[in-house]
Amino acid sequence: MQIDSHERLEEQPMMHGNGHGRVHPLASSSDFSGEMNQSVSAPSSDPSSSPLYSFHFEKPVPQQPPPAQTGTYVVQVPKDKVFRVPPPENARLFEHYTRRAKRRSRCSCVRVCTCLLAATVALAVLLAAAAGVVYLVFRPRRPSYTVRALAVSGLAGVGNASAAPAAFSPGFDATVRADNPNGKIGVHYEGGRSRVSVSYDGVPLADGAWPAFYQGPRNVTVFVAKAKGSGIRFLQGVRGQMAAAELLRSVPFDVDVEVPVRLQLGGVRTWAVPGRARCTVAVDRLAADAKVVSSSCDVKVRFLSWRN
Repeated sequence: MQIDSHERLEEQPMMHGNGHGRVHPLASSSDFSGEMNQSVSAPSSDPSSSPLYSFHFEKPVPQQPPPAQTGTYVVQVPKDKVFRVPPPENARLFEHYTRRAKRRSRCSCVRVCTCLLAATVALAVLLAAAAGVVYLVFRPRRPSYTVRALAVSGLAGVGNASAAPAAFSPGFDATVRADNPNGKIGVHYEGGRSRVSVSYDGVPLADGAWPAFYQGPRNVTVFVAKAKGSGIRFLQGVRGQMAAAELLRSVPFDVDVEVPVRLQLGGVRTWAVPGRARCTVAVDRLAADAKVVSSSCDVKVRFLSWRN
């Protein structure tokens, strides 16, 4: 809308329109910025400057496009699931303390092993010293055994090689002399776990037990050990050997003895040690009144160092 300053505008009532501009009365002209108003007291020949009219042109505001959505998302993670990368100095401190802990562990293991080894050596030295003292004080010697007689039963006719093979039930009664030569050591024989066996040329014939008794220092004890067998069958060759030995008046038998022994050292009784003896006895015939032709025994008792 153009207005010529040389033309005179007629006074018309104020109207509102929907054109490119809006016409506002003077009373409301102060509510807008950029109005061209003049004071009423200053007349002007320009109709556009009349106090009765005020013109304001408002440009349409361009609409802003909606903000573009970025690819940023907010993800909530529980606190106990958050993993944080420790600073590098923490790793160095961890390695330092780990190495120190390993060194301390190795040192402690070495210290414990050294203490155990030292304790073992000390205990061994003490035991050796105690054994030396006992040996010097008591002077232990091995006991000796001799088979004085060996009565044989149940083997009648075994030397008859022509007879039909049969089962035999041999029996042996061995009269044994036990000699304890120690002046300060007594011997306890525990018969409950003892064993006496008689064999011929490796063939077991009978089993029995060693009697339980106590033999004091410098004591000689004579006792009888019995052994019994049953259902013994000999091979033809073994029967021939026994028949030939009986003709020669020397039938050899092996007597093996195993008996636990406890030693009495003054007022102290030791633990049970195994005592073993192997005797080879030869008799003139296979009868109850057989006489011993030869006898030899080898005794082994594991206690300190026995002397003969």
